[in-house]
Amino acid sequence: MLVAQAPIDAPRLAAVLQSPMEQRDIANEWTDAFFGGPVRLADGVIVQEAFLRMRKRDPEAHWGLVLRIAGPCVLRTDVLRRHEGMEITGHPRGGSLDEETSWSRREPWGKLAFGFAEREWNCLSSVLIAGPAW
Repeated sequence: MLVAQAPIDAPRLAAVLQSPMEQRDIANEWTDAFFGGPVRLADGVIVQEAFLRMRKRDPEAHWGLVLRIAGPCVLRTDVLRRHEGMEITGHPRGGSLDEETSWSRREPWGKLAFGFAEREWNCLSSVLIAGPAW
């Protein structure tokens, strides 16, 4: 399980996804950025893209991972049933069908959030896993 690897860094993420993570030039003097994917999971769900950003100072606390999800629909009801205590923390503003309703909760290690885009409002479109200071 990915959250059991927290704090997440590029080598840990590459090992869990069984896919290399590539550092891209959007990194700057404050953060590093890594991209990976696509990766097909055992149930046919696809991690279309994994995007990890880490602060160069204190990366143990300042990191965030976004997984873009594709493939078979992972139903919102299934996600919320499995992850109790989620609250709506973001909603679409009407600018795009790709805008998401976000459900999240705080964890001892940071934050867990799930996004459901307007395009397919009942299907999981993203997962955010972030460190305690992000």
